[in-house]
Amino acid sequence: MTSLAPRLWGSMGTGFLKMGAERNSNALGLGGDQCLYSGFNASLEIELLAVTTELSLVLDCDTPMIFKLVPSPRSDQVIQALVFDLVGGLDETRFLDGHGNQCVRALMPKGASSLRVSFEGQQIPDVSARAGHFVPIQALPIEVLPFLQPSRYCEADQFLSLTREVIDGCSPGYEQITRICTFVQTKFTYEPGSSTAPRSALAAMQDTAGVCRDFAHVSIAMLRSISIPARYVVGYLGGLLPQDVHAWGEAYVGNQWVAFDATPGLAPGERIAIAIGRDAAEVAIMDQFGPLPSSSQMAVSVRVQSPA
Repeated sequence: MTSLAPRLWGSMGTGFLKMGAERNSNALGLGGDQCLYSGFNASLEIELLAVTTELSLVLDCDTPMIFKLVPSPRSDQVIQALVFDLVGGLDETRFLDGHGNQCVRALMPKGASSLRVSFEGQQIPDVSARAGHFVPIQALPIEVLPFLQPSRYCEADQFLSLTREVIDGCSPGYEQITRICTFVQTKFTYEPGSSTAPRSALAAMQDTAGVCRDFAHVSIAMLRSISIPARYVVGYLGGLLPQDVHAWGEAYVGNQWVAFDATPGLAPGERIAIAIGRDAAEVAIMDQFGPLPSSSQMAVSVRVQSPA
C-alpha cells in the first residue's frame, strides 16, 4: 500500500492570516495571541465555514482507493449541505474505520477522474474545557487507551525526560498542555516546504522549522509520554492562507477531548475536523493501492461567513 498523503496534503502547515485586531478568547480561556486552541469571540458567537475540496487524478491503471474527506459526526461540530461527488469511481462503498472516520472506498479507473466534496460546518464551543484535569489511567474509557501508546510518528517513549523538564511546576492536565504548546511554539518556526512528507516527532526535533504536521507530532508525543492521551486531527481552519487542510491535536483531560494547536503564529479561527488517528499515518485524505498517479492536484476553498 502506498499513501498519497504527502502529495495531497501540500505543506500541511501554511501561513495564517489574523483577521482584524480584535482580541479573542478561546475554548480554553486564552487570549487570541495565545495559541493553544482556535479562538472564539468572547460572546461565544461562532461563524460558519463553507468548505470545498477538489481532487483531480490521472492514473496509469485501475487503482483501488480510500478517501477520507467527509467530516465524521462529532458532538463539537455541526455539518450541513454535504455534497460528495466522485466522478469516474466504480464500486463505491462507504464505511467507518476503527476511529469512526467516514471513509469511501472506490475503484478509480485508468485515465482522468475527480472528486469534489463540499459542506458547511460550525464549531460548537465548550468553555468547560479550561477545567481539564488529569485523568488517571484506571479511570480512562477503554476506547481512549490506544492514544497513550507510541505510534509510527509519535515516539512517546523517547520524550519523557524532555517533557518532565518542560512541564516542571505545572499542575497535571490542562496546564501541562499549555506549557508543552508554548515549548513547541518557542522552539520551532513555521517554514513552508520545510517538511513535505510526514516525519516523526524525533526527526522534527532535529530541526528548528517545520509545518503543522510536525508540531502536532511533537506535542502529541510529549503528552503521551506523561500519560495524557493525545490524538492527531486533520481538518480545516478558517483564516488559513494559502488555503489547505490543517493538522492539530486533541488531548483527553477533564473526561473529554480538548483540542490544542502548537503551530507557531496561529491566529484564532473556526475549525472543522475531518478525521482523527494516532498520527498522520492514519489520517491520509487519500490512500491508493497501486502505482502513484501520473498527475494529482488538490484545490481547497474555506470561506468564513456568519450563519444565517
